[in-house]
Amino acid sequence: MKTFPLEDLLSLYSIPSIGPTRMRKLISVLGSPSAVLQAGTRRLISIEGIDIKTAEKIRSGGNPQFVAAQMEAIDKHQVKVLSYWDKAYPEQLKSIYDPPAFLFYKGNIQLLDQPTMAVVGTRKPTGYGRMMTERFTKELVDKGFAIVSGFARGVDSVAHKTALKNGGPTFAVLGNGLDVIYPPENHELFEEMCRKGVIMTEYPMGTRPDAGNFPKRNRIISGLSIGILITEAGQKSGALLTAFYGADQNREVFAIPGSIVSEKSVGVNDLIKKGAKLVQSIEDILEEFGDRFGSEALLSTEKAAPIPDLNGSLKTIYDHLSSQPIHIDQLALQTHLSPSETLSSLLTLELMGLIRQMAGKMFIRL
Repeated sequence: MKTFPLEDLLSLYSIPSIGPTRMRKLISVLGSPSAVLQAGTRRLISIEGIDIKTAEKIRSGGNPQFVAAQMEAIDKHQVKVLSYWDKAYPEQLKSIYDPPAFLFYKGNIQLLDQPTMAVVGTRKPTGYGRMMTERFTKELVDKGFAIVSGFARGVDSVAHKTALKNGGPTFAVLGNGLDVIYPPENHELFEEMCRKGVIMTEYPMGTRPDAGNFPKRNRIISGLSIGILITEAGQKSGALLTAFYGADQNREVFAIPGSIVSEKSVGVNDLIKKGAKLVQSIEDILEEFGDRFGSEALLSTEKAAPIPDLNGSLKTIYDHLSSQPIHIDQLALQTHLSPSETLSSLLTLELMGLIRQMAGKMFIRL
């Protein structure tokens, strides 16, 4: 996989209306962020989803002041950046709908290679909720899981602190830039996690912790995990959104039941009614992973599927696909097939259960 200059990626990102989804599509079709920035209007509007106004914004170029400020802040705060196109970008996260274009992070990113469980819940846990969070976080760490959460007050912070106390790595996904510590009382926790875990965010340097940022970051928490454990959550808890993202991403969703008369348990009990697995012991979690658990590579122990017997355009298309999403236009260019033949072959392969169509006419091999 190609690695592109961070300045080029930030320049493309700085263009109004160019978010992660359009960045992926444009780079997939044109090959690089610099090629996108240098493309003519006619070429840009030939790409699905790019209208004349968006093309003109791209032709006007990125915001050099934004790029310079980001590069300066990244250097000042000793932040590292992974882009979607970097080899080290987590495969678990790449497979979700709308993966982030960037991961700004501090800490040891290689720790993400181990099996990760999200532990999330209410910002104002009861004594019971705190106790369950501490108990199950410790047991998950003892079984070899890294713990990921959202660094918020309450259950999130308890999960991070418990993981560290018991010698386990823990990852935090923030709803703000890495140069802003929020909540402010977690300053010491932030510093310890930078040394022993990973603090990350999709938001550029300087981004404030606005309320609208936090629901969106929850898809990253679930995306990094093989399962999500909700220890306590009320009816409107943001942790429920993490569970919904997890279910949509085909992650295992676990919930610890609470008192039927506690407002802090309404949400988690409702999750169980809707299909989340009721958890009373660590074994209830482990059994969902079957023989995969305990192996050296928990995330990739499934037997490789046999190579299908394909011919002609079906084989050509299949051989050009991988776990890296590619746009149908780029696929047609690479295979030298007509757009109609490319589309027909893709539909056939999808019906055979060999590939999957992602958002924006992007395709991956299963």
